[in-house]
Amino acid sequence: MTQRPLFHQVSIVGLGLIGGSLGMALRRRRLARRVIGFSRKEATLRRAKARGAIHDGCTELCPEWLGSSDLVVIATPPLSVPKIAREIAKLTRHRFVLTDVASTKGGIVSALERGLPGRISYVGSHPMAGSERSGIEAAGAKFFEGAPCIVTRTRRSSPQAVSRVSALWRAVGGRPVVLTAKEHDRLVSQISHLPHLSAAALTLVPESRAARLAAGGFTDSTRVALGDPQMWTEICLTNSREIARSLDRFIDQLQLLRKWVAGKDRTRLRRTLGEARRKRKSLGR
Repeated sequence: MTQRPLFHQVSIVGLGLIGGSLGMALRRRRLARRVIGFSRKEATLRRAKARGAIHDGCTELCPEWLGSSDLVVIATPPLSVPKIAREIAKLTRHRFVLTDVASTKGGIVSALERGLPGRISYVGSHPMAGSERSGIEAAGAKFFEGAPCIVTRTRRSSPQAVSRVSALWRAVGGRPVVLTAKEHDRLVSQISHLPHLSAAALTLVPESRAARLAAGGFTDSTRVALGDPQMWTEICLTNSREIARSLDRFIDQLQLLRKWVAGKDRTRLRRTLGEARRKRKSLGR
């Protein structure tokens, strides 16, 4: 028996790594009858169509296609999400579910819950799947498999919309986790935003002669520093308070390590490194 698609038509605004991967997953799994893509670059639209991410697309937000979509996904950097959402609201008249995939949520959720008409059911989301690579060429239909996908609910969130957005990420292979926007920003600052900044700082420490000797340990630890600087600047600006708190905790830990290394405190060093090893092994990957 043929499975009924989850959505009639899905519009994806932004066809980079996340937007392109979502389109490919939707089409590969036949979760939508049509997938429409929007990108400012014609070349991106052509490549997205050739790679099977979209059925059709346009370089401008098109009222006809948006107006026949029951799900719209904004897959652009965080600072642009509220503006694009408001533009979509002006171009449509029907009821539909709107989500985004930005990795910060507090400011976006606050802006959209105040600024969108009631006919649009907004629920934020953030698939915890990433790569130092970017763009449609890095996209893949299996990109979300096994990844936690955070769905941000508020007191205003429609339970039906939360359910539909959760079903979207479950259907493409992810593991939906429902959090508030505040919980999201606090937790993700610790396990995504802080690691990127610490990798960036670590990359800048070695002198040039040392860098030429770098092997697996250094390259593995700094891989995420290859991420897009523009996107990561926006992430830092839109979650500055929680990221600053996570940086403070990290600096405190580094200060302790420095104290014990400088003081040759064998006991405390071994205890701390052992605790870190146990915690890392508990992740199971």
